[in-house]
This record gives sequence, C-alpha cells and structure tokens, in this order.
Amino acid sequence: MKVAVHAIMFGKKKHVDVQFYTEVGEITTDLGKHQHMHDRDDLAAEQSERELRHKLKTAFKSFCEKVESMTKQEVEFDTPFRELGFPGAPFRSTVLLQPTSGCLVTLTEW
Repeated sequence: MKVAVHAIMFGKKKHVDVQFYTEVGEITTDLGKHQHMHDRDDLAAEQSERELRHKLKTAFKSFCEKVESMTKQEVEFDTPFRELGFPGAPFRSTVLLQPTSGCLVTLTEW
C-alpha cells in the first residue's frame, strides 16, 4: 500500500514533515530561595502554570482538529504514546523519547 504524500512549501523549499511547538514555561530554579510548599506565592504560581498548560493544550488540540477538518484529513497530526516513552540520550542530554505511529520523538529537552 503506497500513501500519497504532498509537500508543503515554506519559502522556496518543499517540506513533507512539519513540526509545530510552543514553549510552555521557563525551566529555572532559584537556588537561593527556600522553597516551602505552604508559601502562598509558590502555590499561586504553580496553579497559574497548571492553568496556562491546560489552556495551551486545549488551544493546540483545537488547532490540530481544525486543520484536519479543513484539509479533509489530508494533513494528519501524529500524537506520541506517552506510556511507551523511555529515557535516551540522542544529543548528549538525557530526554524522554516517545514513539509515534511513524517516528521516535522527544517533546521536552531540559
């Protein structure tokens, strides 16, 4: 069975596989600060980050669904299988590698 794949033009180059991503938050740690989970500012910041992640996840899922429906399933988004993920070091840093139906990806690099 052969699947027809049509390239997408970006500038003057054709691309078959396109990756969309967004940065969710900052990965920083203040080592001088004593972290107490009972600190109201820390709890509020954590809650705010959870809400931001939820909003971004919902917006991205909606984007994927809209693109797929507008293109009548000619553009397809691949979702990784998180439960099959495993640690690996493809580029000198250990990351969580996750398989999809067509490739092996890492979505977060520290």
